[in-house]
Amino acid sequence: MGMAGHIDHGKTAIVKALTGIDTDRLKEEKERGMTTDLGFAFLGDEVAIIDVPGHERFVKTMVAGVTGVDLALLVIAADDGVMPQTREHLEILRLLNIPRGLIALNKIDIVDTAWADMVCADIQQLVKGTFLEGSPIYSVSAVTGEGIEQLRRAIIRESAMVQQRADKGVFRMPIDRVFTIKGFGTVVAGTIASGSIHVEDTVELLPMGRSLRVRGLQVHDHPVQESAIGLRTAINLQGLEREVVERGNVLGTPGYYRSTSMLDAHLVYLPTALSPLQQRMRVRVHIGTTEVIARAILLDQEFLKPGREGFVQFHFEQPIVADEGDRFVLRSYSPLQTLGGGTVLDVRPGKHRRFQKDVLERLQQVLKGDPAEHVLQQLQRSLAAPLTAENIARNAGIPTASCRHHLTSLEERSKVLRFDGDAWYAASNVLALRVHVLEALKRFHQENPLRSGLPTVELHSRIRPAIDRRLLTFVLDELCRDARIVRHGDLLASEGHTVTLSTDQKRLKDLILQKYIAASLGPPGVKEIVAELGKGAEKVIVFLTECGDLIHLEDDLLMHKNGAAEAQKRLSGYLHTHRQGTTSEIRQYLGMTRKHVVPLLEYFDRTGFTERHEDVRVLKEEP
Repeated sequence: MGMAGHIDHGKTAIVKALTGIDTDRLKEEKERGMTTDLGFAFLGDEVAIIDVPGHERFVKTMVAGVTGVDLALLVIAADDGVMPQTREHLEILRLLNIPRGLIALNKIDIVDTAWADMVCADIQQLVKGTFLEGSPIYSVSAVTGEGIEQLRRAIIRESAMVQQRADKGVFRMPIDRVFTIKGFGTVVAGTIASGSIHVEDTVELLPMGRSLRVRGLQVHDHPVQESAIGLRTAINLQGLEREVVERGNVLGTPGYYRSTSMLDAHLVYLPTALSPLQQRMRVRVHIGTTEVIARAILLDQEFLKPGREGFVQFHFEQPIVADEGDRFVLRSYSPLQTLGGGTVLDVRPGKHRRFQKDVLERLQQVLKGDPAEHVLQQLQRSLAAPLTAENIARNAGIPTASCRHHLTSLEERSKVLRFDGDAWYAASNVLALRVHVLEALKRFHQENPLRSGLPTVELHSRIRPAIDRRLLTFVLDELCRDARIVRHGDLLASEGHTVTLSTDQKRLKDLILQKYIAASLGPPGVKEIVAELGKGAEKVIVFLTECGDLIHLEDDLLMHKNGAAEAQKRLSGYLHTHRQGTTSEIRQYLGMTRKHVVPLLEYFDRTGFTERHEDVRVLKEEP
């Protein structure tokens, strides 16, 4: 339960009257008679009470205290009535989506009945339309004890009605208190937001990324071996120096949570805000137990008017740790005023262009709360390769078993593709890959107008960032089925692509073919042809090779198809008669030089016409 209310309305006194514990533990709090930091007490074994400061200068501490509470007790002094921090604290409780609460009218001993009735009417008007509407108002005096027992019983009844929180199953605890105990070392405390923790577990301190071992646990001042979601827990960490950790840090299961400098969120901007939220406005974001300065980038509006809501991306001035679904409070940079709050939707976004339709549609889906959409969101970030369920689970901050369940659901809805059993890919990303492939082929045709197609291996190397070969094969098969590309053996071409030779290129083509036909089994090297006919001959030679008029034997050596066919025919007769032949015997029979016969025989080996056994060739047997 979190306390809320204006300064000097008696929050700390009520906690002491309820529990016997004075939560003002600091020397300066005693001297000034006001709470400046968080205080903690326990009502039996069921309710942990977090006392928060009421002064407007300490609202950030108040937010850190009530983040994650199940129940709120709004305290209002009968002599003062509703005051500025009463209203602000109530707004903060609403923004953090606190589900249940009670109202205490304190200092009832110093006012008459008529005044108390008037204050109660003001309170009922204040809470109208909030989660406290219709809640009974418990009249108490922390000094005389009047009404305290009734309030205690009401708190116990209300706490029994608190519903179990939705649990992602992966441990996370925002830290709101750090202290040392002689003989034990550093202890951190907070309310567990997700999962469970055991003595001897290894946890990660974030955003530092430091691994630590849990030496001991306490819940409600009692040593325990295990603690879980929703419980206020003190954790003794081995080997951690007090100076290293502070309020706002987070403990989590190693590898599941990461610090971020940006996040996407849904923001509700309060009607009480004095002016619209402007683009790139500097603001204070209170999330978990931390406060950090950020720039607000509005994604769906030019500016956000008071009373409106929208999607926003925060760019933080220092890294934070958060999770999808976390609630936050937004306050102005200066002067301090609560502006609004909302829900974190994406903790690892890229920078978005404003009014980007697909981004806004995705954020709207996440806002609806489908956990499978959260898993899909992680997959959509991986354009280059499929991810395993374990990797997705770590990115999403959920157990692997839950992740597999959501992936199966998404697969049934055709939103994800599965490769090789446990490799998953977002179906929506296939469209982007199709565009990449078509653009790569278009650029290739523009750069190489005489080439009939692009080899698959070369296509893979042209796409950036590089993509998984399984994805490329899938996309190529899709594009072929859709007749967007055509295959010529291993060559790929855009649908409708044709090669057209210019008049000069046609002339070069005829000259090149004449030279190779005339040379027959003793063809010239490519460099000789280019040296004689000019650089333009290079592209024409590639064209003739892809057309099949010229056969590629090795790097600088080509042969006309008729010459290769004639050599194959003659060699077939020779090997049928002699059964086998050495390189030297075949060279003499064909009347070729060693420079030409060796590459030709290797070509015949590659194409499956002959088979080599050391220096001997035989005809390859039919399978």
